[in-house]
Amino acid sequence: MAFPLLHCIFVLFHLSFLASNALSQQKIENPDSVSLLAFKNSLENPEILGSWEPTISHCNWTGVFCNENRVTSLVLSDHTLTDELRGPLSTSLFSLTSLIVLDLSSNQLYGEISAEIGKLGRLEVLDLGRNRLAGELPVQLGELTRLQSLRLGPNFFTGKIPPELGNLVKLESFDISGNALTGNIPPQIGNLTQLQVLALGNNFLTGSFPFYSFTKLQSLSSLDVSNNSLSGKISPEIGKLTSLTEIYVGDNHFSGEFPPEIGHLSNLEILSSPSCFFNGPLPKTFSKLKSLSKLDLSYNPLKCSFPDIIGEMQNLTILNFIYAELNGSIPSEIGKCRNLKVLLLSFNSLTGVLPEELSELSLMTFSAEMNQLSGPLPSWLGKWTQVDSILLSGNRFSGKIPPEIGNCSMLSHISLGNNMLSGEIPKELCNAGLLSEIELDHNFLTGTIVETFEKCGNLTQLALFDNQIVGSIPEYFSELPLIALELDSNNFTGSIPVSLWSSLNLIEFSAANNQLEGSLPVEIGNAVSLQSIALPNNRITGKIPDEIGNLRLLAMLDLNSNFLEGNIPSGLGNCTSLTTLDLGKNMLNGSIPDELAGLPQLQCLVLSYNNLSGKIPYKNSKYFHQVSDIPDTTFMQHRGFYDLSFNRLSGPIPEELGNCVVVVNLLLNNNLLSGDIPRSLSHLLNLTTLDLSENLLTGTLPSEFGDSVKLQGLYLGNNQLTGPIPETYGQLIGLVKLNLSSNMLSGSIPPSFGNLKGLTHLDLSSNSLTDELPVALSGMVHLVGFYAQQNRLSGHLDELFKNSIAWRVEIVNLSCNSFSGVLPSSLGNMSYLTILDLHGNSFTGKVPSELGNLAQLEYLDVSGNMLDGEIPDDVCGLTNLLFLNLAENKLQGPIPKNGICRNLTKASVSGNKHLCGVIMGLKCSFGRKSPLLNVWGLTSVVVGTILITLSVVIVLTIWANRNSRNDPEDIVDSKLNSSDPNLYLLSSSRSKEPLSINIAMFEQPLLKLTLVDILEATNNFCKANIIGDGGFGTVYKATLPDGKVVAVKKLSQAKTQGQREFLAEMETLGKVKHRNLVSLLGYCSYGEEKVLVYEYMANGSVDHWLRNRTGTLDVLNWTKRFKIAVGAARGLAFLHHGFIPHIIHRDIKASNILLNEEFEPKVADFGLARLISACETHVSTDIAGTFGYIPPEYGQSWKSTTRGDVYSFGVILLELLTGKEPTGPDFKDIEGGNLVGWVFFKVKNGCAVDVLDPMILDADSKQMMLQTLQIAVVCLSENPANRPTMLHVLKFLKGIQDK
Repeated sequence: MAFPLLHCIFVLFHLSFLASNALSQQKIENPDSVSLLAFKNSLENPEILGSWEPTISHCNWTGVFCNENRVTSLVLSDHTLTDELRGPLSTSLFSLTSLIVLDLSSNQLYGEISAEIGKLGRLEVLDLGRNRLAGELPVQLGELTRLQSLRLGPNFFTGKIPPELGNLVKLESFDISGNALTGNIPPQIGNLTQLQVLALGNNFLTGSFPFYSFTKLQSLSSLDVSNNSLSGKISPEIGKLTSLTEIYVGDNHFSGEFPPEIGHLSNLEILSSPSCFFNGPLPKTFSKLKSLSKLDLSYNPLKCSFPDIIGEMQNLTILNFIYAELNGSIPSEIGKCRNLKVLLLSFNSLTGVLPEELSELSLMTFSAEMNQLSGPLPSWLGKWTQVDSILLSGNRFSGKIPPEIGNCSMLSHISLGNNMLSGEIPKELCNAGLLSEIELDHNFLTGTIVETFEKCGNLTQLALFDNQIVGSIPEYFSELPLIALELDSNNFTGSIPVSLWSSLNLIEFSAANNQLEGSLPVEIGNAVSLQSIALPNNRITGKIPDEIGNLRLLAMLDLNSNFLEGNIPSGLGNCTSLTTLDLGKNMLNGSIPDELAGLPQLQCLVLSYNNLSGKIPYKNSKYFHQVSDIPDTTFMQHRGFYDLSFNRLSGPIPEELGNCVVVVNLLLNNNLLSGDIPRSLSHLLNLTTLDLSENLLTGTLPSEFGDSVKLQGLYLGNNQLTGPIPETYGQLIGLVKLNLSSNMLSGSIPPSFGNLKGLTHLDLSSNSLTDELPVALSGMVHLVGFYAQQNRLSGHLDELFKNSIAWRVEIVNLSCNSFSGVLPSSLGNMSYLTILDLHGNSFTGKVPSELGNLAQLEYLDVSGNMLDGEIPDDVCGLTNLLFLNLAENKLQGPIPKNGICRNLTKASVSGNKHLCGVIMGLKCSFGRKSPLLNVWGLTSVVVGTILITLSVVIVLTIWANRNSRNDPEDIVDSKLNSSDPNLYLLSSSRSKEPLSINIAMFEQPLLKLTLVDILEATNNFCKANIIGDGGFGTVYKATLPDGKVVAVKKLSQAKTQGQREFLAEMETLGKVKHRNLVSLLGYCSYGEEKVLVYEYMANGSVDHWLRNRTGTLDVLNWTKRFKIAVGAARGLAFLHHGFIPHIIHRDIKASNILLNEEFEPKVADFGLARLISACETHVSTDIAGTFGYIPPEYGQSWKSTTRGDVYSFGVILLELLTGKEPTGPDFKDIEGGNLVGWVFFKVKNGCAVDVLDPMILDADSKQMMLQTLQIAVVCLSENPANRPTMLHVLKFLKGIQDK
């Protein structure tokens, strides 16, 4: 920018002129002296102006310059002061009417600019930039008509730009950037005909840019309006501003194509317009910009091929097309830009090979990551002798890495990850002696690295994970200045070199998922710089050496799934920086050292699947407490994860665990723990999973758990608990799974359980519960599995299942109780049911023929009751039915010969004396019918004929109405709203939506895994591997047979689909690929179990980072939060607009946005939403959602829409902006009782800034956060029609994206 240069010229000129005319003496009554002293006395730190004493002439004071004893220049900036001034901008300064220069920049002055500034009529230079001034700009600034230089930014000024500033006709430099100014740019600025520099960037200006009023600014050389909310097109009038050398218009809402007239700007050197909505193609007149040296069109939807006219801009040195939606190949004409030094093409859709003409350039940086470039890496890359960075990850390059790259003598960073490269890594790479970062991960590289990197003397970071490299880890690594060494998921064998532990630079070492052997040597204690050691899934044996306690900086130690034995060394208690300790799945024994409880930063502890004994440590407990100084570099897969399961721990659960407030998942199951369950565990406000099952616990269930409102999984089964189930458990509205089975609980089931709307699994089996099932349980409409067998329950089931059409339950087991009465016909409405077990009760009456409507039913057992009548043909005809037991009842008549009944065993129908047929060995004989019977038969035929006729008429009427309304979902709506207990659907309501779509994308086929693969990968679905638990199912971290780490989602008892539909659905959803969607990699279907395999997201969910950060906001700063917002918006926009038919997510929430290693967000669980047909209305009656995210219209309608997703995304934006949860006690006094209501209240009262998270709010982030808040508010409009589409939301966010 030219402004600083002009400003310095003005200041230096006046200082040199005025200094020679300063008077050496003054009288104390001099008015200027009095004004200056008044300013000094108003400061909070007046001592900075120590020379300002009455005994000294004011003309000799620091920063003061005079002419004839009058102050003409006051310069109190970082040029003349050693420290910043703090205090208000005193109006006494505006009494210095002879002032020509007033420079108070780079201080901490606050307050408003008084209207009295208009008194300074002689002022030529005014610089108040880099302070904390606020308020509106006074119109009196327009009276300073001699001003040549005006700088008022950055500050916190608000309001509009006064049109009166157009009176400053002598102004040459005008800078009000970096404030919070709003409104339009006044056209009066066009009167400033001598203006050379105009800087209006980093404000909240709106409207279009008034190019038509600026055509007189023939001297304008620099124009900066970046980072505002300006819109409209770039007018052709811009071509008349022929003196322009710099244009900064990025981070706005400008759209359309660039006008051809831009080619008239022959002096233009910089054109920077990132993060707008400009479209391509670029006009051919761009080729006339012969002086252009920097062109930045990144983050614009150019949507065109790479413009070959770039080749005619031969002065170009920097070209930035990142995220510009370019397609096609890189044109060979780019080779004509012989001055090009920086070429940035990442995140586009470029295809083809790298043109050889690039070899003629003297590039310093070349970035083309995340495209679709292919072919072999060319050997001519070695001609780039000046290049510093070659970044080509995320493409489709194949073949071998050319050894000629080693000729790039200035190369320091090469990134070739996520390609299809093969062969051995050439050791010639290290001929590039400055090489410090090498990223070759996610390829198919083979061979050994015995000598490969030996000569890379400056290598600090080496990423080779996810390849097929074999052999041992070389000794020479210890001689390199390595800081990060990542060797995961290869085929390394042998032991880790002892010398590696002598490295003084190594901070991160990971070699997970290999075949490393040997033991950890005592020399490990020499690696004192290490902060992360990750060696899980290897074959390491022996003991963990005590010397590991020397690693005082160690933050993460992961040795899971090895063959370690012996005791856990107490020396680990000296590793006071430890945040993650994972020693699970080994053969460790002995007790858990008390010293571990004293680790003040420990927030993830996994010791499961060992042979540990003794008590849980609690003395001097400091772990899992809130801390504020977790290092930025700390990496934790699961903060708040406390897992001691599957050991032989004994004794009581310590009350002190209730102080471990950071704990999110507490897993103590499968031990020998005894005593009462501590009430103090209810103090764990972040607790989402509590598993104490398979122990020897006694006493009653703590009623205090009813206050644990975040609890999602509560597992207390297989203990010796007694007493009633507390009514307070009905307050756990977030509960997804509840297991209280195999205890000695008594009393009735609390009616309050009906409030558990999100509960999917309820297991109360094998207790001594009594009384009837509460009718209120019918409110658990999302229940998938209901287990209450082996209790003393009684009563009828009619009322409970009266509205069963709304239920989604798939498994119901009420066997071995004392239920009586008839089996309600409404059971036939439960179309999701796969298992129904009612044996061992006292049911009477007939087997309802309506059970034949349960198309998904696979298991039916009604044996051991008192049922009579005949066996319904419809039940036998169920095509999915695999097991049927009707024994020990009073059934009669012939056994049907259709379906499963053809092959029934005698045991399955025994104890029914009046059944006949081949199976029973009793021939069915019918005697002569009486005349009365014949009359009734004839009557039945007549009535039947009438009923059939009426049915045909009704069906035709419904068909006609359905076609006339052209809305098939309204039929389902009417059924869902019906209260008829006998109503049932002939097939699942799911049939109204297509179960698969044809999305043509070129992707590799899905992995089809066997049951053995899945069981081995998850260690038989071991709970220690659980990384998530929600309404759709449980998610496990798993390692596939090829060593690939994935996330395995075990669906909740095969929700919603049969086998054929599921397979078709998976094959199709696997083709939905986007960089901001969690990729479906494979699946497995066996019996009633359905398992999905997703890519593994190393940084977990946004919810975990926001809810459980405990002092790590410096890690999840605004830059990362905004990156999450943009990426999530991009993924959701793809679902809504990327193809036809669209996909509605239905459950957008922070826990469904996952983060990879680089905090790139990806939307999860989209594949579990319904696919919406383009031929229908883009709505669905299958409502999902999570409290706090559900839009208001869902309260009046059953329909999910894309605008509902937009609302949920708006809530996520508020979470990122405020750091607060969507619901909670903080909002109990606010209308709506949630985050949205609180934010709207603040915004409505002009306190928008108050909602921003103070932990990350600063001068740099404030404006972006406020702009993002505006977008969130629009997304949260109560009227869905007023909400933008996700495509618009994405464009808005990109429009304010920070460069």
